[in-house]
Amino acid sequence: METLDDEALASAAFVLRIRAANGDRDALREAERLERILKSRLGPTPSGHAPLEVTQRERKPWWRFW
Repeated sequence: METLDDEALASAAFVLRIRAANGDRDALREAERLERILKSRLGPTPSGHAPLEVTQRERKPWWRFW
């Protein structure tokens, strides 16, 4: 699996994650291994370490005026 390019490695990990969601424990271990390999190749991604943006919701009064 280490000979695969990054895109093929990510898609294989995605498919294995789906199989793991259906209860296959071996698929979960393999998906985690592939994701570790992919992370070591790519390094930290901006989306993996960035905090989520909090959007300000419009404040509504707790009471209704008619």
